[in-house]
Amino acid sequence: MFNEKARSFSFRLCLSIIGTIIIAFGIVLFRLAHIGIDPATAADVGISNTFHWNLGNYQLTFNALLFLSILLFDRTQFGVGTLINMSLPGYIIAYFTPKLEPITARLFENFSYFENIFLFVVGMLLFSLGIGIYTSVHLGVSPYDAVAPLFNKKQWASYRLTRSVQDLIFFIIAIIFGGPLGLGTFLIATLTGFIVQCWRQLFKN
Repeated sequence: MFNEKARSFSFRLCLSIIGTIIIAFGIVLFRLAHIGIDPATAADVGISNTFHWNLGNYQLTFNALLFLSILLFDRTQFGVGTLINMSLPGYIIAYFTPKLEPITARLFENFSYFENIFLFVVGMLLFSLGIGIYTSVHLGVSPYDAVAPLFNKKQWASYRLTRSVQDLIFFIIAIIFGGPLGLGTFLIATLTGFIVQCWRQLFKN
């Protein structure tokens, strides 16, 4: 019984890591497409660039502070998957974006609008696939994703309202600090949930 539980946990842990890595590579492709990225990451990129701080270090510090704040009110949403999701993506994005930029430039030479869209679509599929995987194993969510459920659980505000205000705040922060926003930001905000549900339905089938 113990070995079976250990194997199950190990498998879910591997899926959590894989899902988080896929999310990060999806965001890398968003950045390479230059159409816009999600509001939270756009704010992180803008702030880290403004203060010349490594994106991974900034995201880890911010997530740690947000994690401790939410922990005061609700511990049920966190697990080992939380630590993975709050620490890995920033470093992967910061490392691989400049590494892949010259490769995509050589492949596409002069980027056309359609080539940007192609990169964005692939990024969108990876981003939503990663979310579908990492949320399906139930090992904890990221501090950013834990805010809206906390407010809903405490009946301070509805999930939809909290998430909308949260994304709006980070959208404004991204504008102030020059984060990479664009049409893609709107598409990510409106389509991600639907595509994630499609991936999760595919997993069930």
